Amino acid sequence: MHLLAAQPGSIGDGTEAVDLGQSPGDIVVLTAADSEISALAAARAKLTADFPSVRLANLMRLGHNLSVDLYVDSVIAKAKLVVVRLLGGRAYWPYGVERIVETAEQVAFLPGDDSPDADLAAASTLPPEALHRLWRYLAEGGPDNS
Repeated sequence: MHLLAAQPGSIGDGTEAVDLGQSPGDIVVLTAADSEISALAAARAKLTADFPSVRLANLMRLGHNLSVDLYVDSVIAKAKLVVVRLLGGRAYWPYGVERIVETAEQVAFLPGDDSPDADLAAASTLPPEALHRLWRYLAEGGPDNS
């Protein structure tokens, strides 16, 4: 099997394993929405240097199971909080959800739309009110919510 370096701006189709080459951070956010990644990066840039480190990645680049394993072992395993936004629920990215549940210290699985998802909430480790608040901030969008 070949392992390719991920190319910025490309979306993996899961046929080739990629290594995102990302260093660990305190907070990891995975989402399929590049606009959400951009908003969160801009919001993080406005915070002080003593704020916890943040890593952002497009989960569509983690389509191959080996890519998921590499990312989970090198980044997720060292994070204090992992936030995953999934449009389509657990079935959208089942292997990734399984590996993160096994590995993450604290995880928030959030719907990628404006409908609650009890299955994702059940897989999360955060208290229901914190989970709901995080989801609503991301669902509403905008710089202040980011």
